[in-house]
Amino acid sequence: MHIIFHNFIAFVHVFLFVFAIGGDIAVHYIGQYLTRDKLSLEERLRVRQMRFIVDMSARSALVLLLPVGFTLAQAYGSPISGNWLVTLWMASLLWLLLVWLVHVNKGTPLGERLGKLDIGIRYAVIIAMASFGGYCLITGGPIAHTWLAIKIVLFAVILLNGLWIRQIVKRWPAAFELVKAGGQDAVRGEVLIKELQTKTNRAALCIWILVVLMAFFGEVKPY
Repeated sequence: MHIIFHNFIAFVHVFLFVFAIGGDIAVHYIGQYLTRDKLSLEERLRVRQMRFIVDMSARSALVLLLPVGFTLAQAYGSPISGNWLVTLWMASLLWLLLVWLVHVNKGTPLGERLGKLDIGIRYAVIIAMASFGGYCLITGGPIAHTWLAIKIVLFAVILLNGLWIRQIVKRWPAAFELVKAGGQDAVRGEVLIKELQTKTNRAALCIWILVVLMAFFGEVKPY
């Protein structure tokens, strides 16, 4: 058996894409149970915890797509190669570890601090990817392939979309507390839960569209 390294990385790239969008779709459908006021609050909180666990598949895949994507991009003129690529892989693996540490320590002071660090990294990656991809689109280099430069920019937009979802998620605990309080607060809490799920659905749809666009440009290479 003879396996070409580039083809193997391309397989990993496709696998991560499927893993990311598959996990995100699962999170979306699990989230629909949170709006079912016929279910007990305890049951919906268990569903919410399940959603956090499933969401880790998408979050992990997204982080790994960064070094895998630039590994493939070497064949198309990416200047990130050699020691720079090794550094990117090491940084991405450390970032992946951080993402899991945030998950494991959720709800603790340590988890809060690690979460802020993760957010800071995401903003840095967004700025770096959008700037690099935009520069390539405007100047035609160092990556001359327009489709690849567009994919780099789209990756930044996906990360930005993820931050939008996090802002929505931050409001979920307050909504559940209202439901837990009972009375009129519970009524307001149920309304807020449905509003938040609607906003989450819109953000999820945006991610699906962006991921499909990335896949389209990567496979069809129209420009």
